[in-house]
Amino acid sequence: MIAIARKSLFFLLIMAAGAHAQSIYPGDAVRVNDETISYQRFNGFYVEYRNSKGVAVGARGDQLGLLTQLRQEAMDLLIEQALVWQAAERAGIEADPAEAEKNIADVRAVFDSDAAFNMKLQEEGFTEETFRKHIERMIAAKVYLDGVRLEAAEVSDAEVERYYHANEGRLTLPEQVRVRHILLTWKPLGTQDDRATIRKQMQPILERARNGEDFAALAEEFSDDYATKTAGGDTGFFKRGDMVPAFEKAAFAMQPGEISDPVETSFGVHIIRFEERQEPHLLSFDEVREQLRDHVRQERMEAAVQAEIDQLRAAADITVLIPLASRD
Repeated sequence: MIAIARKSLFFLLIMAAGAHAQSIYPGDAVRVNDETISYQRFNGFYVEYRNSKGVAVGARGDQLGLLTQLRQEAMDLLIEQALVWQAAERAGIEADPAEAEKNIADVRAVFDSDAAFNMKLQEEGFTEETFRKHIERMIAAKVYLDGVRLEAAEVSDAEVERYYHANEGRLTLPEQVRVRHILLTWKPLGTQDDRATIRKQMQPILERARNGEDFAALAEEFSDDYATKTAGGDTGFFKRGDMVPAFEKAAFAMQPGEISDPVETSFGVHIIRFEERQEPHLLSFDEVREQLRDHVRQERMEAAVQAEIDQLRAAADITVLIPLASRD
């Protein structure tokens, strides 16, 4: 459960504690079956959730809708956590003490001293005992949901094949080409017309290439594209939309072995040697079978978890005790 950036995670972790921590502020935010979550817990969790989305509080009126949405999302997350904790408890799932100790140690390590850690616990209404209980409940909830995932994880070959045929369009690679190029970048040379000078510098290189000299060797010697020059100017395969328009237009119009006239882009002057073309083709089932199996498995597990949460929510007695419209 400890997976966000460590400092932010600690706050999200303890803000979700619910009834197992005694709030220093009066009032509850929500009741989930027989468990209440204090307003202090909700507000702290909301602040950390909002910050994790990169939303800063301001006075702009146009933010109120977004902030209200984030408050609702934070409330939903807290409710879902409580529901899963309760389901884990009903199932008799208990946390592994060693795993709980490791998680507590990981959180403690965020702070410079035990005193700073204990002060933070106190500020958030925890004792070491109630914080440990919270960690144990989070671990138990994870074990519960892992069980839900495991039940949905089996994917047959027939299911994978059906998914393959239903998504052939997404599994078809577009036309791609591979070229070599030599680039002389636009740069100040101190001449009356630097660009004209750079164009002239490319001409003898082009003539040498067309006279049969090794294009890769010429690229290693002259090209200003340091990303490709050590590979002899080889771009690797690319599809339409990957390169700047002028370069792409020239490359896709060429034939194997052809060397282009100079092509100007915002980077400079290029000459291009066409290497090979791959026509559009559907990846074979054998090529993608296991990747698709993993994809279908992940989709099924996520759907199973969401269905379980929906079912827990439908059967629960949930009362939100505060208005969620933002006044930040």
